[in-house]
Amino acid sequence: MQRRSLLAVLAGCVALLLLRTSAPPRQVLGWDVFGYYLYLPATFIHHDIALEEHAWLDSLMAQYEPSATLYQLVDGPDGKRVIKYSAGMAVLYAPFFLVAHTAAPLLGFPADGLSPPYQYILAFGCLLYALLGLLVFRRVLLHFFSDAWSAVVILLTVFGTNFLQLAAWDGTLLTHTPLFLLYALLLWATIRWHAVPRMRTALLLGATAGLITLVRPSEGVCLLLPLFWLPGGGRGWRGKWALLRAHPGQVAAAAAAFVVAASPQLIYWHAVTGQWIFYSYVNPGEGFDFLPPHIIDFLFSFRKGWLLYTPLMALALAGLPLLWKRRREAFWAVVLFLLADLWVASAWTTWWYAGGSFSSRSMVPVYTVLALPLGTCMQALWQRKCLRGPAMVAVAALVLLNLFQTWQWRHGILPRDRVTGAYYRAIFGRLAKPPGADSLLMVERNTSAEERFTDTLHYALREAYHFAFDEQPDSTFAFTPDAPWSPGPDVPFSTLTGKDHAWLRISARLWVGDSVPEQPPPVLVATFHHKGETYQYRTANWAVPPGVHHTWLPVAMDYLTPEVRSPQDNLKVYLWNEHGGPWRVDDLRVEVWERRAP
Repeated sequence: MQRRSLLAVLAGCVALLLLRTSAPPRQVLGWDVFGYYLYLPATFIHHDIALEEHAWLDSLMAQYEPSATLYQLVDGPDGKRVIKYSAGMAVLYAPFFLVAHTAAPLLGFPADGLSPPYQYILAFGCLLYALLGLLVFRRVLLHFFSDAWSAVVILLTVFGTNFLQLAAWDGTLLTHTPLFLLYALLLWATIRWHAVPRMRTALLLGATAGLITLVRPSEGVCLLLPLFWLPGGGRGWRGKWALLRAHPGQVAAAAAAFVVAASPQLIYWHAVTGQWIFYSYVNPGEGFDFLPPHIIDFLFSFRKGWLLYTPLMALALAGLPLLWKRRREAFWAVVLFLLADLWVASAWTTWWYAGGSFSSRSMVPVYTVLALPLGTCMQALWQRKCLRGPAMVAVAALVLLNLFQTWQWRHGILPRDRVTGAYYRAIFGRLAKPPGADSLLMVERNTSAEERFTDTLHYALREAYHFAFDEQPDSTFAFTPDAPWSPGPDVPFSTLTGKDHAWLRISARLWVGDSVPEQPPPVLVATFHHKGETYQYRTANWAVPPGVHHTWLPVAMDYLTPEVRSPQDNLKVYLWNEHGGPWRVDDLRVEVWERRAP
């Protein structure tokens, strides 16, 4: 009886359940999760998968406030709206959604998709995926390690990484917890098929890879694992090729299962847009920057650096060369998959992936794969008697560091993604934030359309641009049908500031003469552009009070520069006379507030 590894799984399950129970779910179906989940109420409750009816969605937004804006949607054809995120999580949520939808009216709650029964049942239901993931993970480990070493690797993964924090709290309903289970299943099916090829194993392998891709299309790199896994017994690539040639039907069945599992996304896109492939990440402010990716920041940044906050995984990387000697059948699959996954994950513009974890949440599913070199490295250290004691002390210290930082995160001492080196040093090892530590954090960005700058103490002011339109006869700019846009600055971010952000205070004046034009006044516009495409578009409007004549009316707005994709992304500021009235404006001004050195 392999009791030690089973007890390790039990310890992980108990820890997850206790932590999840300590923070009952209240608004877990919000923000990105709301986008993953929206397929279900749209389909089963409102029968409006194209989201053409605004009333029900507006009502949910007003009552439950799942996010500040509907950034989870993009415009489709003919007034339809397309859910930005892929449908994989909705498939995984579906069993718990159906239970909650049945239970809600019986418990006296509205069956609207967001009332408390949905929040609780989906939160604890998705925790079940984490618990099942640990069980399958154990099966994978037992193929490579003894019962005792499998137990060690399970405990290190649960308590020595951000798996614990992500699965138990903010990430229970994010993609990474169920992906941990799916990656463990994919590894198990890959190992089993290469050992004893069977049709059911081939189908499981293909379907699991397809579902992983449906959950996160960028995780399609998971295919590298079965593709480059080799048969055991030292048969190498010749053995792999012989295995594929001997079972073409199973290979075809695995490919078909992959397509079927991934196809719901294609069907959804075609149903809503008429296109089999639809790119929903249309915001130019985000995307993949493959050449080069943000690999150094992704690994080592104080903001969310994976190895900085999960240093235990450095042992897994150190164990990769040992796989070549001890587990050669896994070496190429693990190395190529890891390189591809790191490249793709770090190539995303917002490589820190917002909140949810104090380390990189995108790496949590990969821990199932990294467990192989991690366990191999631990075994090698244990076998070297001169290294055994110091190594085990160091590993224990890394586990304790992870648990302490998990506690810091839970108590708001370690923020989600605004950490700087100065802030990290200020709170390292502390049970409370030192006075003034918040001033060391990166600027806080909100998701509302209106921004307000108030922190003048920590910022220095300079006037960057002033357009007085002196070339005009009366020193104002008069809009015409041929000139609905005023002149204004068009400058790269690098000329505004050398720091990661700046606050802009943008203002102008509007002349109200003898009579007020029938057309609405122009608007003040500020926007950034990446390769000519607009993002972070903001406007300010004039309100002309009744009875006002022969006066200048001021307007101003505060604008926080975005997290630009490139220092060459350019700011444009101008006045737009959209409705064509005979308006005149003057003194378009841009002031820059730059953060002072701490």
